[in-house]
Amino acid sequence: MNRYALRKYFKTQGPAILPVIHVLNNEQTHKNVQIAIKEGVAGVFLINHDFGVDEFLPIIRHIRPCFPSLWLGVNFLGVTGLHAFATLAELCETGCEVDGYWADDARIDENRAMDDQEEAKAIMDAKADCGWNGLYFGGTAFKKQRPVDEKDYLAAAELGAGWMDVVTTSGVATGEEAGTAKVATFRQGVGDQALALASGITPWNIHRYVDDLDAVLVATGINHDGDFYHISPTKLRRLIEKARLSNEAQAALNRKNHGQSSDRNHRWYLDLMAPRTRGEKYAWLDPSAAYVNGQSFHDMLDDLCAPFNSDEIDVVAGFDAAGFVLGAGMATRLGKGFLTIRKGGKIPVDFDVVPMLNYSGKPQEMEMRKPAFAKGTRVLLVDQWIETGGTMASGIELVERQGGVVGGIAAVCVEENPASESMREKYKVVSCVVSDSDIRHNATVKRSQAFGTSSPRTFFRKLAEKL
Repeated sequence: MNRYALRKYFKTQGPAILPVIHVLNNEQTHKNVQIAIKEGVAGVFLINHDFGVDEFLPIIRHIRPCFPSLWLGVNFLGVTGLHAFATLAELCETGCEVDGYWADDARIDENRAMDDQEEAKAIMDAKADCGWNGLYFGGTAFKKQRPVDEKDYLAAAELGAGWMDVVTTSGVATGEEAGTAKVATFRQGVGDQALALASGITPWNIHRYVDDLDAVLVATGINHDGDFYHISPTKLRRLIEKARLSNEAQAALNRKNHGQSSDRNHRWYLDLMAPRTRGEKYAWLDPSAAYVNGQSFHDMLDDLCAPFNSDEIDVVAGFDAAGFVLGAGMATRLGKGFLTIRKGGKIPVDFDVVPMLNYSGKPQEMEMRKPAFAKGTRVLLVDQWIETGGTMASGIELVERQGGVVGGIAAVCVEENPASESMREKYKVVSCVVSDSDIRHNATVKRSQAFGTSSPRTFFRKLAEKL
């Protein structure tokens, strides 16, 4: 199929994003499909990663009538089209229409000529004989199906273009990104034929492939961290947004964002934080300067939300005052309610109170309305910065005192000290500043020089020009 015809078919400007759902049961599959539809995907693939085809078919039959207008593709793991096409035809005959089929191995042999591809021809004959007329995504030089030497990628791509609708390749294993050189070689080999990639794509690397691809089959790159079976709406949304940008447009955006790439280990928006220009009694750094830039603020929220499964959180709680900004934003992204934890003397109703020492060592009280939630409520605690851990510890005590469960902790930065280490042992702790990064070490010593200027005032003036 022509690549531009495929994009028109899916009505996308860039490559069609097709989430791959590793199905477990009807409920889990249904929920993931709902998330995908809500985020505006072109379609979805279902795959039976943990059981056989016989157990998979009832799930397909359950999902199809629930979403009758959805573009639905399947992968029968370990089965080639030689047998799969007949099953697809039987499904369609019973009213369960499947729109696409993806085979990990299209049985292309790059060491044989086009007219000597016996297995590939037998598969296409099976497709023609059964009458199923959906899109065929055929794996070529795909994962560990059969080793293919790099020097043979071009031949494999050229041959694949003659035997399937969408030539589909991958990295070396599930979740492993393909080398850009491999994808570029495949683009050269298939010409204007549609090309898909089926492993290793994430919101942070899609820009490297977007110009060469016409479809992205993605699972681990949009799932919650460490979770093989549930889509993260935040990651999927960001991937779709990035897929709409050409490589040139993405590069321009990165240049606008101070020349930094927005990958997991170097988060460009942290460079927008401003060192203090006032006396020692003030915090050494102002993260809120990064909130003013719209792209920066939304990228920050994406990174903070991505590790959390919305099913694990019932409510988001933010600390007075900067935690209100991030916490409310995260609550909106996760589709949850928001709870304020106030500084002493602010709540006009019954409340719980915990005395504590703030980051500067001054006595302070933190208050939370009483009652705030039902027992067993899972609370995500959010603050701008965790330094000594005193404020966060007070929030933990307030939540647990009312029978709540701390479902996670999030902040722009969590400094390294015994208090934060203790929190990490007990709870899921997420921060924009990643471990072992320069800025984390700079935070420990409160070193503004990390921002590359001897004058914080000069830095701030330049920053204001960019916002």
